[in-house]
Formats: sequence, C-alpha cells, structure tokens
Amino acid sequence: MSVPKDSPGKPVPPDRPTPPVPPDSLSRRRLLTTAAAASLAAACEPAAPPPPVLAFVGPDPAQAHSLRDPAFRNGPVTRELRTQVAIVGGGVAGLSAAWRLRKAGLRDFHLVELEPELGGTARGGLLPRSPHPLGAHYLPSPHPECAALELLLTELGLIIGRDHHGRAEYLPSAIVSAPSERHQVGLLWHEGLYPDRDETPDEAAQWARWREHLLALDARRGADGRRLFRLPVDLSSAELRHLDSISLARYLDDLGLNSWRLRWAVDYATRDDYGCTAAQTSAFAGLHHFLARGLEDNRDGHTLTAPDGNARLIRGLATLVGGTLELHNFSTKLRTRLHADAILWAAPRFVLPHVLPPGRDPLAANTLSYAPWLVASVELRARPRGVGAPLAWDNVPVAPDAAQRSLGYVLATHGEDRSVRDPGAVITYYEPLPGDDAAALSAQRTRLLSTSLADWSEHVRAALVAMHPNIAREIAQIHVTRWGHAMIRPVPGLLFGDALATARAPIARVRPCAADITGLPLFEEAFYAGVRAAEAALTQLGHAATSIIES
Repeated sequence: MSVPKDSPGKPVPPDRPTPPVPPDSLSRRRLLTTAAAASLAAACEPAAPPPPVLAFVGPDPAQAHSLRDPAFRNGPVTRELRTQVAIVGGGVAGLSAAWRLRKAGLRDFHLVELEPELGGTARGGLLPRSPHPLGAHYLPSPHPECAALELLLTELGLIIGRDHHGRAEYLPSAIVSAPSERHQVGLLWHEGLYPDRDETPDEAAQWARWREHLLALDARRGADGRRLFRLPVDLSSAELRHLDSISLARYLDDLGLNSWRLRWAVDYATRDDYGCTAAQTSAFAGLHHFLARGLEDNRDGHTLTAPDGNARLIRGLATLVGGTLELHNFSTKLRTRLHADAILWAAPRFVLPHVLPPGRDPLAANTLSYAPWLVASVELRARPRGVGAPLAWDNVPVAPDAAQRSLGYVLATHGEDRSVRDPGAVITYYEPLPGDDAAALSAQRTRLLSTSLADWSEHVRAALVAMHPNIAREIAQIHVTRWGHAMIRPVPGLLFGDALATARAPIARVRPCAADITGLPLFEEAFYAGVRAAEAALTQLGHAATSIIES
C-alpha cells in the first residue's frame, strides 16, 4: 500500500484510483499546510530572552578619589569625636584589630570605613538568585601553627570541635563540596587544575620533580628551627629569604622546569593569589603560596567558603566586634574630626599620604605597587554545562598562550542540592590585569576605570562563551566590580626589603596595619597585621594584654 503525502497516515487501496484534485485547491491546501507547519515551528522555537541587566557594583572610584581633593579634605567640620583608639578601614585588618581590642576588654574605640559597606575586597554582593563574592571568595583552613586564627574561626562557629589528634573539625556547610576544581582544554573539561591530558613523558617527569621539590622544602626546617614558609610571612625561617630577590619564573628556569603545563599551573597560582604572573612574583612569595599552609599532599586541609565568599567572615567579625562601626556616606558632605590616642591605619597604605600633613610620610610615592582586578558576577537561567568533568566550584580555562588572563569562574550556588530541577545559577568571573612596571599598571588601571559598563559586560560575556558556546542566552544579569588597587604585588625584593619596613613603621600616633604592609594580599596576613596593631595600641595605652600571636 502507498500513503499519499496529503493524507495523514490513512492507506488507500491500490485498486481505487485517487480522485483528482483541482490545481487551485491543491495550491490552497499546500499553502495552508505550509503556513500551519511554519506556525508550529515558530511556536516550538524558544523566544529570544531579554537582554541582560547590567550594573557596576562595589567600590565607587569617584568617592575614593575625592580624598585626593584638598578642598574636600579641608572642608568644614560638623562633628567632633573623642576615642582612645581610632581604626581607619573596615576590611579584614580593621575588623580583626577591633576584635582583638574587644577581647582585651577595651570598648573605647571607633572604626570608620569610607565605603557604605564593611569588608574591603572581601565584600559580597546580591543578585536575585543568590549572594555572591565581589572579591576574595575563600579561606584555606589554617595551619595548626596559626592558633590565633583558629581561635577566631572557633568564635565564628566554623571550627566546631577537635578530633582525637587535636586537629580542628570544621562546620560541614562551610567546606567546599566536591567536585571542587576542574579545568578546560579546548571545550573538554577535566578534573583538577593541572592539565595532564596528553602530556609527554618529559612533561610528566618535570611535574613529578616539581612536586618532589616542594615536598622536600615542606619537610625542611631552617637553622632557627622554623618552617621555611609560614603565616604570617615574617615568622618564616630566614634560611631562604634570599629567594625574594629573584622572580619565580627565574627560579623555575634554574630548576630546569620549562614544561608549558607546569608553567601554566604555577602562573595560574600566582595570578590567583597575587594578581601577578610568575615572572612578576618573588620566588619566595611564589613558594610561600604552595607551602605556608602546609603542602596539600601533607595536610588534611579544607577550603572554607560561602555563597558570598569571605563576606561571611566579615559579617561574623562585625557581629563579634559590635561597638562603634561607622560607615561614611559622602553624599551628606558631613565631616567628622576624630581625636584618638592611637590610630590604626587599616586602609590601603597608599592612601595615607592624602590624609597626613604634607611631608609627614617617609614612604616615597609609588613605592608599593597594586594589582587591578576585574570581577563580574553573572546570574544564569540554567547551570553552566560542558563536556567531560562535571560542573565544579572552581572552573578554569587552560591555554598555553600567555596572553590568556582569565581565571575562569567560581560557582556561588555550588553548595545547593542539584537533585532538584535546574533553578539557574550565579557565577563570579575573575580576571587580574597584571603589568610589568608602574606605567603598565597605570595603563591597566586607566583601562579598568574608563571602559564602559556595556564594553566590560561584553568582555565577560565573550569570555564565558569561549568556555560555554551556548551560555549567552542564559545570562540574565551581569554585575561588574572594578578594583583599581585590589592587592599588593609581592614583586622581587619587596618582602624583606626596606620599603615594607618603612611602610609599616608608625608615624607619630598612626600605625599602618592593612595587608599591604605585609607584602602578601592574604586574609591571614590582614588578620595578623590587625591583631598586632591592636596589641601594640593596648601596650601604648597601658592595658595589660598578653599577645595571642604565635612566635
């Protein structure tokens, strides 16, 4: 039997001829059928989603730059305040200083913050779908030597007990769940961050030698009995401090390690922690990244995070501190003169000359250099997809091309139950803007602040499409954060040179204590700098307070 095209599935007996159809009728029928099919196809085709909602969020460059205007700084004072200790800066260092003062029983302190929110680069943001980080997004569980930091994490409720070996046990919901990391080569995703697929025997041997080298350094102690690399950094043994004078890239050259895979993995680590390439990072700082918390192979460590990253730690610190925390709203034009016996400068060190009397700062201008960063949080209508390893917390593209600077994205909604129907996701994209010298960094900073919201959003969209070709239609919102001076750059010669010694030296009653005066842009360094400054202020004021910092 035959089935005529115009008869939907009804067979016609072969001995009965099909009645002729007039030409006009046939044309009408085909026209109607074609129109119906087209309508059905159009109905099945998903409608184009609305364009993404775009916004700049986070620090306002214009507000921060107003401190450089003498007319603004010297405007009329509308209020006078008196306190024993003034803390300038509400980031990790400032809040840690306030926490230490409060633990010592001092209540007469006042903390001021330029921005409308506490946290500095550890701040968080909020999209309709989920909170997300604006900057720092995790804290590795501290080495057992860091008892003061473990004390803080206990008070924050993140350390909930000790095992039979005395090791800290962490709140399960604070630990990144598996899978934690994946990397992408081409369009295929693989577990972990080292791109080992299709590596040659020589490349595999080089990676093994690098790991063995790190293991040996991790096991060594200096002649002073200290570990070679510690937190805070100035407690590290003096034995290898000379490595601060050369770059990490030079150090790898001297070891004969030239595999592009290994060099990519090391360069990724320095860009992620310091906003610098391996060629721009001190060899001591680079090794410190791998070893200060204990080599991963040798410790039972965790990565602590939350949907909004380290903002969870900021909220907890603010709650523990209580007391007087003041956020300045520049739109009111109100100015407060704060009188204090001790001033803890927990704001970036490069801002201090703009508030001191002229000529009082012994640190030469531009002695310290800072890495600018682009961060963008993106709300998606569906979770990112991909071929190979499943979606992880940290998702990183790999390319041998050194021009690639994207660090990929972290998944703010990683801890959610994925057994439920796909409810979308929020991801945060990270891209440092490194430069070899002051001129290159200035150009990057100018680019960061002068590029339009539309252009930066398109830049982020294109980077995500390169990882996920079909992701563009899933983008509902893009929130862009610009950090012009996100983090101190531990360039060769910085950590143990004269510049940092000058940067952290007190100026009359003012004691600098942000993370940048330590040379390493880490939560732990900011914490210890704030605690040390608070203990110095307590001593200055005659308060008996035993140091809680490990020797």
